[in-house]
Amino acid sequence: MKIKGVKIHVSPAVIIVFVFFVLLFIWSFFLTNDFSYIYWGLPLCLCLLIIPAVSSYSLGGQYIKLLPEYEAGAKPMRIKNVNLNMQGKAVRVEGVVQSVKGKFMGRPKYQIFDGSGALVVFRSMPLDEEIKVGDNIEAVGMVVKKYAIAGSLSVHGIGIRKIENVNPLEIDESITADIKIKKYN
Repeated sequence: MKIKGVKIHVSPAVIIVFVFFVLLFIWSFFLTNDFSYIYWGLPLCLCLLIIPAVSSYSLGGQYIKLLPEYEAGAKPMRIKNVNLNMQGKAVRVEGVVQSVKGKFMGRPKYQIFDGSGALVVFRSMPLDEEIKVGDNIEAVGMVVKKYAIAGSLSVHGIGIRKIENVNPLEIDESITADIKIKKYN
């Protein structure tokens, strides 16, 4: 469902929890004939749907507001060039989707590869279009560190969309890229 251009999404996990508690309250009512299970249980179950829906609407509205700002200020770059100094900066990366995780919880993560390296692009709510392994995508977002102390860098994707082709590596990158292995005695 869309309200004012914002897609409202409730994850399958939330729906399963909602159905479980509705069935639990109905079962408890039939066992005890106590109407308090209906009076209190069903409104509480509705809150299990309403709160995530309102959160989804709010978050979706923020993504829509922030997208033009990120589109204008995002610096296009290769995945291998994303480093710790770029935390909090807007970037534009593109690549081929290698794996998709987190759809069941409504928080998709896409691992993308552009020929120079791999990076995880995540989002706090699902996209309007279906993205699967093998698709080419362009992500505009902010570089963040996954975990504060020992985490890897990721991109929080404000805008993620499918594209036709990934821009190929420049000739000097593909020919002169050497893997240097440091030997320890």
